Amino acid sequence: MKEELVKKIATLMTEQTAAFKSLESLTKQLISALIRNEPNNIESLSRAGDTELMRMRSRLLEITTSLTNFSELNRQDATRSQLSSDVRSEFETAAQKMLEAAREYQKLSKRTENLALGGSSFATACIQFCGIPATTYRPPVLKYATGVPAR
Repeated sequence: MKEELVKKIATLMTEQTAAFKSLESLTKQLISALIRNEPNNIESLSRAGDTELMRMRSRLLEITTSLTNFSELNRQDATRSQLSSDVRSEFETAAQKMLEAAREYQKLSKRTENLALGGSSFATACIQFCGIPATTYRPPVLKYATGVPAR
């Protein structure tokens, strides 16, 4: 029973690692969309990322619940039976890969956050100086410019 539970947890961790990779790909696409100023892509990628994050939160809840159940089973086990080395190795490998994927995504997430904040600061500065958003700003057309023939 305990080994099956640990295998289930390892499988969930492997799925979570794959989800981090998927989220990383979405985030890289979002960075490109932010740089190119593509509002439609930004919106769709943000929604896709939110959906993936909800699945990941659900999976994380399942992992923690399963770990709690394992802890309870282990506490109640009078014989203190050990896990097989294969199951233990599978669990440790899955946990290590998941943690590494989480760390890598955290770095990418921070870069994305800085990019978004920088863009927001730029837009705010443009609004403060010009009174309108940067994407709609056009320099004023001078009625009496020198060196331009009158029409």
